[in-house]
Amino acid sequence: MALLCTGGTAFAADTTEVVMDSRYSSDGGFLPAVNAARDAAAGYALSRAMLTNVLAKHCSGVDIAHALRADEARNRWWQHNSDTVGAAKAYVQLQRAIVQVKQGEAAGTQYRDGVMAQAKADAIATMESWFPEGEQDGATCDKVVDEYFAGTRDINRSEEFGTVLGRLEGDMQAYKDAQRTE
Repeated sequence: MALLCTGGTAFAADTTEVVMDSRYSSDGGFLPAVNAARDAAAGYALSRAMLTNVLAKHCSGVDIAHALRADEARNRWWQHNSDTVGAAKAYVQLQRAIVQVKQGEAAGTQYRDGVMAQAKADAIATMESWFPEGEQDGATCDKVVDEYFAGTRDINRSEEFGTVLGRLEGDMQAYKDAQRTE
């Protein structure tokens, strides 16, 4: 048993049969690795996706020029990061299915909802650190939007999660491809 903590909620998850390394099964099916590093990386990717959308909406309230720049920065970010975010979502769904099979539908739903709640909380915490008073500050929007345009906010640039997410993306694509051929 492993204790998973998401969104402030801790629950036990049976991990006795969890795939620790990606591999092919005896029948040729691909099994992506499931582990704590990937759990954290997927949560990070989802929180950054939420953050990007919330930032664009927030900065759009400054004026039309900020709205246009923030919208363009968000669109560019999604062009660069949509495959990785998609892989993170697919990974969470895979984890949800594992928990559901082992512990029931309610536990699977609780797992998914916990991951999404934690991702949202992380995005909100970051926004609050950028805009402590919640005000729509044009200078802060300019600074952060410039970071998005420069690519420094792209998920793969994360020193902590970039490599893990790159491997996760490849494995989730292989898993998806294997599902189509079955």
